[in-house]
Amino acid sequence: MAPIEAVAIAAGAAYVLLAIRQHRACWIAGGLSTALYVVVFMRAGLPLQAALQLLYVVLAIYGWFAWRPGGGAPPRPGRWPLRHHLLALAAVAAATAASTALFGQLALSSAPLADSLGTWASVVATWLLARRIVDTWIWWIAVDTGLAALFATQGLTGTAALYLAYAALAVAGWRSWRRAMTAAA
Repeated sequence: MAPIEAVAIAAGAAYVLLAIRQHRACWIAGGLSTALYVVVFMRAGLPLQAALQLLYVVLAIYGWFAWRPGGGAPPRPGRWPLRHHLLALAAVAAATAASTALFGQLALSSAPLADSLGTWASVVATWLLARRIVDTWIWWIAVDTGLAALFATQGLTGTAALYLAYAALAVAGWRSWRRAMTAAA
């Protein structure tokens, strides 16, 4: 494992642990991790995952400001109606189809379908996290499990292990945020 991947893993783990606790500093750890992962994923031939990391840096800045008092995100987790999830899934499917075709045809990705699907589903999951929507954790369980398999096939075993840990932590995050949501009701 390359040293840059090891530091990205450590910062990524800190990000999820802090997010579960709804601590605003999660966005600093997440921004650091994702900035490092741009390089890791480019080296692994996963350009969409690398581009996603750049978006994560921007979303980390957004999350930092949204999670400050008066920043726009609700102080407690909330829910998304089913119709919003269905629209998000349709958008993920459409974006995945388009980018899979493009990246497959141009041979820009070593795994165009998995790279595309993981990228677009991650965008939705991150948006939900920044908006403190409890359902983010369900999205993350599915996304992180799939991405762990992708990263394992690309020889990123440390990152694959991290993403399996993310999936397990997402279960804890879902439970924690549900308790916080019901406590506020």
